[in-house]
Amino acid sequence: MKQDNAFTFPHSYLLSLLFLFLTAADSYSQELLQIENFGKNPGNLKMFIHVPPSADTASGKALVLVLHGCMQNAKNVSEQTGWNKLADANGFLLVYPEQQFFNNPQRCFCWYRSGDIHKGMGEDASIKEMVDYMKSRYAIDSGRIFITGLSAGAAMSVVLMATYPSTFCAGAVFAGGPYNGAGNVFSSLSLMAGRIEYTPEQWAEKVQLQNPGYKGSYPKMIIYQGENDLVVNKKCGLELLKQWTALKQADSLLSRKTDRFADNPDIEKTIFFDAGLKEAVLYYKVKKLGHALLIHPGSCPNQGGKLLAFSEDRNYHSTWWTAFDFGLVHTEYITGQSEVGKDEQNLNYSVPGHEKSSYNWTYPAGCEIKSGAGTHSLFLDWGKQSGSINLAETDSSGCLFQYPTVFIQVRDQQ
Repeated sequence: MKQDNAFTFPHSYLLSLLFLFLTAADSYSQELLQIENFGKNPGNLKMFIHVPPSADTASGKALVLVLHGCMQNAKNVSEQTGWNKLADANGFLLVYPEQQFFNNPQRCFCWYRSGDIHKGMGEDASIKEMVDYMKSRYAIDSGRIFITGLSAGAAMSVVLMATYPSTFCAGAVFAGGPYNGAGNVFSSLSLMAGRIEYTPEQWAEKVQLQNPGYKGSYPKMIIYQGENDLVVNKKCGLELLKQWTALKQADSLLSRKTDRFADNPDIEKTIFFDAGLKEAVLYYKVKKLGHALLIHPGSCPNQGGKLLAFSEDRNYHSTWWTAFDFGLVHTEYITGQSEVGKDEQNLNYSVPGHEKSSYNWTYPAGCEIKSGAGTHSLFLDWGKQSGSINLAETDSSGCLFQYPTVFIQVRDQQ
């Protein structure tokens, strides 16, 4: 049984976190089932799963692995993120790997230790065995396996995406960092503080060495980074961005930025496209956010999560939007021209209409509404600048749904 007494979390957080740890119940609800024997388990981890009733017999189901942060466990992260609610509504399966105290006293996944981050070793191998176990027992679609995590769980998610690129379709990383940026606990602190930098090519090589001769595609990367994170400096997220855009050969010239994604003033979203114009890396920069996960508690379909340590309500349920980016939730889109000319007239943007719903459109300054304000179908004359269109629909039950932002490019501004 491996031991690691090195602390990888700032000591200023320890008292509050220790209280959380000691008061968290170890008895898990029926929503999580522990799997005792899922493989050789060289990393000495625990495995918990959540299987919606419909997933037992249905074929071609998606699988999502959710990794907790330091001083958390599977129960904490399942409640905090709200993934179980989305799985039940959309029929996909969940795995919650869990760290043990004997591996790391703070229950951080050991994303910084060479014996746990190289392909086929330690915790890396244990988590891969969890995937293999699920594929052997359920009709998992191998092309729809995803991974996500917060903090140490985010960094460990990057490890799995780097060492098993053909296993995962995409991953979402909340306050994480690049693969193999630290060889021990001391260098991990430097990385978290934003003091370790490499070129994009050097970062990419660290991943490529794990898979010599690999010619396939690397997973789509989704990065969330708080601008005011005092635990994982925003520079750490930018180093991960450098690493993955290099791996995906996503040119910064082939990118598109939305300053106010989902009409939320705190969220800036940049999409980096590969040479085939497919989304390769999504980077969400969150203003005024510290070391926390964005949630939006509530009973509506696009709400969820729970306020615990390291979560913050900003009217934005990042778990739902991650499921959207993974392609796991069904939603409707704003339709209309994505490229327009300067001062082009009578443009129509619309969504399917729903009885008793109300609609609120937002659009760039310089555009002029012709008709359809407050309805599901808007007609307007465009202005001279590129910009974004947002739509919020409030249904008959009072639930508000924010449609995915549509970016409109003025042709001669490309």
